[in-house]
Amino acid sequence: MKKKNVIILHTDQQRYDSLGCSGNPLARTPHIDALASDGAAFSRHIAANPVCMPSRASLLTGLYVPGHRVTNNGIPLWRRTTGRTGNEQHQAVEDLIGSRVRGHVPTLADRLTDAGYYTSLMGKLHLEPHLADDRFEFTEAYNSWKNPEMEYWKGPYYGFQKVQLILGHGEAPCGYNRGHYGRWLLKNHPEAEEMVKPRQDADTMSSSDRGDIYLSKLPSELHHSLWLADEACKEIDAAADRDEPMFLFVGFPDPHHPFTPPEDAAQDFLDLECPEFSVRDERCEQKPSIVQETLKRNRASERDIETAYRYTAASVTLIDKAVGQITERLKEKGMYEDTIIIFTSDHGDFLGDFEMLAKDNLPFNALVHVPFILKPAGPSDLPKQIGTPMSNTDVVPTLMAMLGLDIPEDIQGIDIFSDDAEQNHPLCHCYGHHESKKNLTVYDERYRYTFFPLTGEEELYDHQNDLKEENNLAFEPDETTKTILQEKRTEVLEQHACLETGIYNLYSLW
Repeated sequence: MKKKNVIILHTDQQRYDSLGCSGNPLARTPHIDALASDGAAFSRHIAANPVCMPSRASLLTGLYVPGHRVTNNGIPLWRRTTGRTGNEQHQAVEDLIGSRVRGHVPTLADRLTDAGYYTSLMGKLHLEPHLADDRFEFTEAYNSWKNPEMEYWKGPYYGFQKVQLILGHGEAPCGYNRGHYGRWLLKNHPEAEEMVKPRQDADTMSSSDRGDIYLSKLPSELHHSLWLADEACKEIDAAADRDEPMFLFVGFPDPHHPFTPPEDAAQDFLDLECPEFSVRDERCEQKPSIVQETLKRNRASERDIETAYRYTAASVTLIDKAVGQITERLKEKGMYEDTIIIFTSDHGDFLGDFEMLAKDNLPFNALVHVPFILKPAGPSDLPKQIGTPMSNTDVVPTLMAMLGLDIPEDIQGIDIFSDDAEQNHPLCHCYGHHESKKNLTVYDERYRYTFFPLTGEEELYDHQNDLKEENNLAFEPDETTKTILQEKRTEVLEQHACLETGIYNLYSLW
């Protein structure tokens, strides 16, 4: 019996409500919506963290943040050897690590490679820090890509046998030190160098109050979203001629800020109607102190919010076009019915809610509620909409079960189609760079509950009646709410304690 192929189409910083199949009447996402029609769209899919690296580590390992220990951006997913050279990690670190410490946290790519799959990564992965010094030899560090030889490096990397990377967001991936796409663009289209501003920090343009909202002069056909579609199609062509099944991860850098879609792609969105955002009013004073501090620190102008919203919609539609190219190539090769396809993202964006843009290490629903579409291989008997709460930590065990593979005991997520899913309450762990930011969250079918250990403050939002999270029920609660708070506090602390296994911590020698 032929094994099923797997493709994960993974975007960066995309809200749940950005798609037509998520209920957005103004979204122009026909190809992504078609995937949902051929499978199922999950309406309560929760990221394990609201920023890139911890969330991506959870998606690819099946572990919550306390399990894989990538607690914030800039902390690499543990692997004793680097993917770039195969050499031992920096010697000063290696000398402290005992031989019995596990060599790496297994990823989905590791597990599927072991199961006989040919595994490929195209685009953004972000399991290592971008800003690291070159002496650590991190493959995804910008400094590493100053080396001309990196153009010819193609993996392996975190279990992926073939790799083509994109580093950064907005126009930054067009730079020489931003991965395979940047090298391809500058080599094959040198005129692009005069069209874009690929710099270490792209937030320096003058066309918005923030400085990172502007239209790119780079034409859509050269944009990294469509380059990814072309490279993914080449991988599909190659897979059609191989005996091994395919696992392909396609990591789109968009619609993450800077908000810089191609000018030609944005023309139809310049007058797009904006939705009603969550509002700032006196009820914001009901929120925990660290949340209030974030509200004060992150405030965008009305002009920037509306422009960023419209430019994001344009970027999402360009991604949709890429998805259409990929699914069409699968159909041309007769592989569509044999392929499990997932479309999802790592986290969301305030994108106007509470007059904010981008993200923070806080579990706002706008940040951790993300799209998740699953098209199975073969005819689908799944409901078109599934409301079962699900974490991106559940993706690995769910896929492995669908592929007929044994689920390892150390995986913390669950198979979302198993009986355990009936009581699945996803967690979100946020740490930040200071203990005041640490917070623990649990989602159920109705509520989002968050506990701040340092201050003892709490949040409770009833998403049946307050999806915009404007009314914190934990502020001056009535007796019924006090009971819910106690139940949720116990639940989140008990679950958190079970996840703190420490098996992938770095131990020093005795």
